[in-house]
Amino acid sequence: MKLITRLPSALALLASALFFQPAYADPTPAGENKLRIHTSLPKKAGESLFSYTAEWRQGGGKSYHSTGMSFLDANKLDETVSAARIAKKLAAAMKESMIRLDPNWRGLVIDQAPEQAEFVLSNKAGYALTTLVFRDYTNQNLAFDLDGKNFNADGVQVAFDVVLAADVEYLDKFSGEKPKTAAQGDIEIRIGDLAPVRIKTDGKTTREIETELASQLSMSKLTASTLVTSQIGKDTRNIKPFDGSEIQLPNLAAKSISIDINDPSLGVLVKFKFKDANPGVNAEPSMMLAIVVIVVLALLACLWYRRWQNQPRS
Repeated sequence: MKLITRLPSALALLASALFFQPAYADPTPAGENKLRIHTSLPKKAGESLFSYTAEWRQGGGKSYHSTGMSFLDANKLDETVSAARIAKKLAAAMKESMIRLDPNWRGLVIDQAPEQAEFVLSNKAGYALTTLVFRDYTNQNLAFDLDGKNFNADGVQVAFDVVLAADVEYLDKFSGEKPKTAAQGDIEIRIGDLAPVRIKTDGKTTREIETELASQLSMSKLTASTLVTSQIGKDTRNIKPFDGSEIQLPNLAAKSISIDINDPSLGVLVKFKFKDANPGVNAEPSMMLAIVVIVVLALLACLWYRRWQNQPRS
């Protein structure tokens, strides 16, 4: 009888142990996820923001992220400054942003070859990149590639979100009314070896700009949902909320993509979502909880029935 009495508790403990069992997944090889960024000289006068957020997963388990930023000013750059120096500055800011993480949690590798206007982001062994978001308000020409692979062949989705620089540059209560449209200039986007798409931005809203770009870009669509959530946890440094529209290229059959903004009132968020090969193998919590409840209730019913049978009859 004591054995039956203890069965519900024992099985509940066993189910809880199974519920909290860690996920196991094949380790991701180093460099499996890779993105190369080509930088250039900023064209915007005054200090302007370049920032990024990277997220990666350790095996099939916990996710980590890092957000870093740097400021560039075209007025402070003379003819001796090269685009390689810009790449070095941005790469250094990314490395510094990971200092706050425990060394065992740092799954992102940043390589910047000397005198090259580019740097490469890749995963450490046992970690997998999940998302990368770059926010550029400096009006520099940025290009991205996967080191020779097609984006769609490697399962990497891409998105562009054209935004107003005022959304991060203006401080409420300390600035006048923020502009709601672009000033004057143009945007050029180039996909692989295709002819570039160039549009004028003069006086248009960001939604109008994105609509015009999407209509001319092959393999793209204008969506009302975001490919990557800009804010992760409580990390909101210079991260504006999603403005309701962006251009997505979920099946990009090209090896490179670039964007060049020539309008000081505009910035761009470039987003990359990697194929998640190791999402984890834990069962759904709600399913496990339901199983535990059913098992315990069944055993309690059995126990009650046995006690009822053993009661003396009058």
